[in-house]
Amino acid sequence: MQRKTVYTTSGETIKVSNQWAAECEKRGTTISSSAWTYSGTGTFSGAVLATPLATITGAATSCGTLTNTVTLANGETLIATRLVLL
Repeated sequence: MQRKTVYTTSGETIKVSNQWAAECEKRGTTISSSAWTYSGTGTFSGAVLATPLATITGAATSCGTLTNTVTLANGETLIATRLVLL
């Protein structure tokens, strides 16, 4: 699913969060793991999962797509993407 676009400037530190509460409630489950990837250049680290909220902090130095893949306790995998524009 496509989430809101993130607007930033090159090298600015940003914090991005995905709220998965509605999806977890609908399925009657929780998140067991969360992973993040970025297709552009930059550094994203410090991922935190406080189910149902997944958060990461980082700084992009080029435009790209930030992807958050979560695995639910029931075995389902959900993916959220955000465009990151400088």
